[in-house]
Amino acid sequence: MKKILYILIFIVGIASCSSDSSDVLSMGEMEDILYDIHLSQGISNGENSSKRIYTEITNREAIFRKYDITQAEWDSSYNYYCRHADKLHTIYQNLSERIRSEVIDLGGDVSLDETTLSGDTINIWNSERNFILMQESPYNLNRFAITADSTFKAGDVLTLQFDSKFIFQEGSRNLVAVFAVTLSNDSVVSQYNQVSSDGKYTLSFSDNKRLGIKSLKGYFVLLRNNNEQVSTAFHLVSVENVRMILAHSKEKVLEQPVEPEPADRKDTLRTDSAPRINHDELLVRPGMQRVRM
Repeated sequence: MKKILYILIFIVGIASCSSDSSDVLSMGEMEDILYDIHLSQGISNGENSSKRIYTEITNREAIFRKYDITQAEWDSSYNYYCRHADKLHTIYQNLSERIRSEVIDLGGDVSLDETTLSGDTINIWNSERNFILMQESPYNLNRFAITADSTFKAGDVLTLQFDSKFIFQEGSRNLVAVFAVTLSNDSVVSQYNQVSSDGKYTLSFSDNKRLGIKSLKGYFVLLRNNNEQVSTAFHLVSVENVRMILAHSKEKVLEQPVEPEPADRKDTLRTDSAPRINHDELLVRPGMQRVRM
């Protein structure tokens, strides 16, 4: 009897596992559909809110017809991948690489090894330049750390640059970018920015006291508000073109101030108290004859 019970439990377990993904689109199919969805969202971003919503709904229906799926099948698949965030994260990593490759094919520049920007400006970013963040932990966080080397000099200016592209169906957008700089005296100075819309952003720090920089570290995190409930709607952000620019400041040499000379000054000798000299007397001495010049 116990053996029969164990067999029934085993069969039910297999059935439940298979039912969880029987109607789920494969990771490749999800990638293709999401790629088209994001392209359509990029096209509609420049429109006003009411027209954008209509355009996105129309494009979404066209995409579903293209892949011969229904809204219910899409919802079921997306719910599954939201419960398996590691798989969804892998899909978006593939999407990021796919978009990068297509940009290169079209003649765009997305090189990761370009470091020199000008004689006194260098890109020292040493991590991914493009990545996806989701609200589900641990995929909501991306950390970075950079240790100073001989490239750094006292008085340097650091600037973190990045682009944000939100992929949200509902809810508030809240991407936070933070970096902290440790100086040579072990003091720490931090900079942060809260981002809620698509665009280009910068964070800067200047070593005005010329103490010297030892290291810097920071992170990007996509937050969920405390009053927001867990949802299966899109809650993603693409962080792109990340750079950490190191700029050397030019040290100014202080010069001693020069006092202006008076306008009526003719020479460096004071003549107001000096005795007047008769030059003719200098040419005649007792016992000497005048010499005509």
